[in-house]
Amino acid sequence: AYPADYRFNCTFNVFIPILYNISQVLISNHRIFCRTSIDGIGTCWPRSMAGEMVSRPCPELLYGVRYNTTNKIFRKCQANGTWASKGNYSQCKAILSVQRKSKVHYRIAVIINYMGHCLSLFTLLIAFILFLRLRSIRCLRNIIHWNLISAFILRNATWFIVQITMNPDVHESNVPWCRLVTTVYNYFHMANFFWMFGEGCYLHTAIVLTYSTDRLKKWMFICIGWCIPFPIIVAWAIGKLYYDNEKCWFGKRAGVYTDYIYQGPMILVLMINFIFLFNIVRILMTKLRASTTSETIQYRKAVKATLVLLPLLGITYMLFFVNPGEDEVSQIVFIYFNSFLQSFQGFFVSVFYCFLNSEVRSAVRKRWHRWHDKHSIRTRVARAMSIPTSPSRLSFHSIKQSTSV
Repeated sequence: AYPADYRFNCTFNVFIPILYNISQVLISNHRIFCRTSIDGIGTCWPRSMAGEMVSRPCPELLYGVRYNTTNKIFRKCQANGTWASKGNYSQCKAILSVQRKSKVHYRIAVIINYMGHCLSLFTLLIAFILFLRLRSIRCLRNIIHWNLISAFILRNATWFIVQITMNPDVHESNVPWCRLVTTVYNYFHMANFFWMFGEGCYLHTAIVLTYSTDRLKKWMFICIGWCIPFPIIVAWAIGKLYYDNEKCWFGKRAGVYTDYIYQGPMILVLMINFIFLFNIVRILMTKLRASTTSETIQYRKAVKATLVLLPLLGITYMLFFVNPGEDEVSQIVFIYFNSFLQSFQGFFVSVFYCFLNSEVRSAVRKRWHRWHDKHSIRTRVARAMSIPTSPSRLSFHSIKQSTSV
């Protein structure tokens, strides 16, 4: 038999939880609660304690308009146990209005992209033909310009192929040919960067290092522009095939970083080109300060040189790695700015390095004068040959002159 005090302790320990629950019920009967209710738009408000601010998700559908359910509605349970007459619906925004705005801006951005790529491809083809026909200006510098223009032409052409062939069904099917199109497009995209890196190397060598450009060979830049991107893209394609083989290799899966295989070298090239640009502008500013021109003309030349070098060295791509944030206005501005620079960059390259190139303009002017002189000589010869076409009139005129004498 157990001692009496031990039996008392065991009995007391059993009744402690029961007594606690009874006390909580008695206390809760004295508290004030707001009852469960449904407001005028159908939101269910659960039983809540007086003085509590209660939150509920926004309605998914109201009067045919969809809302973002991740946002909240707030309603106060008042001290007297009644709900506030109105809830705070300020965070509930209609998804439809946001989608309409985004669709309008997206369509405008698509139009800008198509216009820019069409104009860029047209001007790039003209520049390519000019460099092809004008053999008198073929030097290493213009050969680099020519290859850069060729890379932009191929990239713009594959961009149109991507836009025509890719659709949501193709993305989901992930067929081999769409993955090949994506690979080719990324290869020419990388070729743009590496040819711009070749432009930066040539300018940095010619202006900053003051080495003789005769030591630079054409095959060096061909290896930089066309050969180096190839194994990088092959490695990226292998990584995509084994770790992110979906949606025609566009975009990336969360936690998979295979795209950095080719994006990393492009970022490195941009950083090196930025250093090249800084040194080139620094040397140009030093030379301008040493000149006898006025300060206004000096800064004007420096700004002009900088603006000419920016599209050449591809520093504008630096803007595309900036996150615009969640603000709607900043996202819209970023979309338009991105679309304009991406699509019109080929146009800028063809204008700055072909149409405004003094060597190209001089060669075109000479060819035009030569053609015009040749055409005028042919015209004069044709006119001279066409004079004796009426022998009867000439003979009559000569006979008349002879008889008068």
